[in-house]
Amino acid sequence: MSRFDLVVTDLDGTLFYDRENITQRDRDALMELKARGIPCAIASGRELPAITPVLDRLELWDAFSYIIHSGGAGTYNKLTGENTMTGMLSVETLCELFDRYVPLGIPFMLPMDGKMYVSCYTDLLKEESKLFGYTMIEVPDFKTIFYKPLNKIVLNGSLEDIERVMPILAADTDPRYQWHRSHDNYIDCYARGINKGAALTTLCEQLGISLDRTLAIGDNENDLQLLDTAGTAACPGDGTASARAHADYVCCPAHEGAFADMCEHYLF
Repeated sequence: MSRFDLVVTDLDGTLFYDRENITQRDRDALMELKARGIPCAIASGRELPAITPVLDRLELWDAFSYIIHSGGAGTYNKLTGENTMTGMLSVETLCELFDRYVPLGIPFMLPMDGKMYVSCYTDLLKEESKLFGYTMIEVPDFKTIFYKPLNKIVLNGSLEDIERVMPILAADTDPRYQWHRSHDNYIDCYARGINKGAALTTLCEQLGISLDRTLAIGDNENDLQLLDTAGTAACPGDGTASARAHADYVCCPAHEGAFADMCEHYLF
């Protein structure tokens, strides 16, 4: 009998070593989990519409029972088809965020209604649009397109720009929202209290699973709460220093099959 009732994995930088493909070793591990009847969940900063196409392309849809998406603002139960959203940013808050931080000079990015809105075109954002399969639309003033509460808004820039502004954003203590670095070129803003760890807690309560019997892996700053919440945590060897510090086990690098390494260490 397995000591774990649920295995949870981040996508980009963890299961997807290059953000769009997985190793054969990791694929085999997912199939082994399924064969053993151990449910597996995704915990990603991506929105659900940016997750499902790549799972279909990689023929991995059947490998997962649950998807924590939008950084923890949404949870999709594949078994029931129910998608639960929580902790949305109001239109007023979104407008204030845009006005406050557009002077930083880093493009805003907003996934909404199956499209990717950007405050200005960049080569980096063009590549992101291709990766997610979104049509990219330039809107210099985001306040003209906010019409409903949203789960997040994103800054996307060069590594140097992200390093420059991250201390500024981290110092923002507004009780309505919080900033998380989710990738080298991304900083995501969610409603305060929204994170992958909180979503995992809620999911386990719904499923009647003890958090002590969960195993999770993640590689970046937006995975820290997930790693702290799970009963046992792992991190790819090429994850951030802070993510490695929050892990019970540091695996091989993601491109060598970090997810499988975790499973082999704890399960197989």
